Amino acid sequence: MNSTVLGLALSGGALAGLVLPHAYIWLVAKPQASADLPPSRAGVSGTSAPRCVPVRSALMLVAVSELCGIGLAVASAGLAWLLRDAPGGLPLLAVWLVVMHTGVLLAAVDVAVRRLPTPAISAAAIAVGVVLASQAATTRQAHTLITAVLAAAALGGLYLTLVIVAGSAMGLGDVRLAALLGAALGAAGWPAVFLGGLLPFLLAVPEALARLALRRAHTIAFGPYLVGGALIAAMVSS
Repeated sequence: MNSTVLGLALSGGALAGLVLPHAYIWLVAKPQASADLPPSRAGVSGTSAPRCVPVRSALMLVAVSELCGIGLAVASAGLAWLLRDAPGGLPLLAVWLVVMHTGVLLAAVDVAVRRLPTPAISAAAIAVGVVLASQAATTRQAHTLITAVLAAAALGGLYLTLVIVAGSAMGLGDVRLAALLGAALGAAGWPAVFLGGLLPFLLAVPEALARLALRRAHTIAFGPYLVGGALIAAMVSS
């Protein structure tokens, strides 16, 4: 791996980490705060009226953003190092950096509100699609793109079946995320797709058993397990 690629991974991770807390607030805290406001305090569109942010909260947000920036920069560099010999080169690394950065945000939102926001998934899907389509156009080899599309359909279809037929507690957000991860895994090859499809269920077993033992609600935030399983599958397959 050359220093340019490592530098791009570090800077991209740092930027994503700085933005992540703000995106989290926008996706979770802002809508909730707006819903809790009385009609006299809400605007015509239902959004909250502008409020002054306490200095202490602003400083805490800055500190969290910096910590996230450092953490994601290190994680991005580590991922770049682990995927240095993976087939696909820089385009595959770009795909997995998008998946990791978006996945961290989606996992945090899912744990907080049991919801996987469609805008975040759609933005990541567009980025992944552009990268894979550009690679296919420049190399004149559409094999990776075709495999990614087929894998996205396979994993998305599997989770859609679980939602519709099996009466699973999963939602359509899990279906969309599974399709996105399927595309990324497809770019790495079918072994990665199979492993990435299996690992989330295995990773979720301890929490499911703990919830049963403690007689707590059976609703599990499955997004973190989807993202974690896909990342592990990509690293193992590389």
